[in-house]
Amino acid sequence: MINIADIENKIINADCMDILKELPDKCIDLVLTDPPYLLTPHGGGRAGLADRASKIRDEIDFIANDFNFEEVMNECLRICKIPNIVMFCSSLQLGRTIVFFEQKGFRADVLVWSKPNPAPLGNGNYISDIEYIVFVHTKGTFFNNDVPIDFKKKTKIYPIITNKMDIKQHPTQKPIDLISELLQVHSEENHIVLDCFSGSGTTAIACHRLKRRFSCIEKDKQYWEASCKRLEEEQRQGTLF
Repeated sequence: MINIADIENKIINADCMDILKELPDKCIDLVLTDPPYLLTPHGGGRAGLADRASKIRDEIDFIANDFNFEEVMNECLRICKIPNIVMFCSSLQLGRTIVFFEQKGFRADVLVWSKPNPAPLGNGNYISDIEYIVFVHTKGTFFNNDVPIDFKKKTKIYPIITNKMDIKQHPTQKPIDLISELLQVHSEENHIVLDCFSGSGTTAIACHRLKRRFSCIEKDKQYWEASCKRLEEEQRQGTLF
């Protein structure tokens, strides 16, 4: 059994299931994660930017391949003090995600990340200017009603711009502002936040800035090394002020 304190405020290089199954029951306040998307190569033309996007999708296996959804989510439910999961998903994963959690008696609300500056990759199809986020909760799940009104988080739409820095280290890297707003709504200072598909380490960075404790897991060694370096630079900058 892993003591959560032993992996607190760290990014671990491991398969998330190897860690999750060793964590004790009810040790996490919030699971905030961005699992691999299930994508298909069809739906639009193959010329220009769309063809390049398809090539990237074919080359990056972890984006196109799904993961063991039920196994991972069952473990996430077990380790949550109260079910409190915020997870990104593709349109192909949305239906099964909602059904899975609602059949277990939990609510699964759909939130939307709206991109005011999406990549112009429509080419015969709708531009990908939104991404889905599922919020899994039940009676007693933490929800911050004291979030400043300018965040307007009583709505389910997060209009957050993506900039070049947001895709610098990882092809599905999420904006730090988006993750920070989700953290402020669904957790409070000193809560323990788990990201079991850590990627570029954005959750760790946002938790550090907002005084949340975190445990992040990333399987890919290259991304793990880059995210650890990113976190160390962030922590070092914090000591300068």
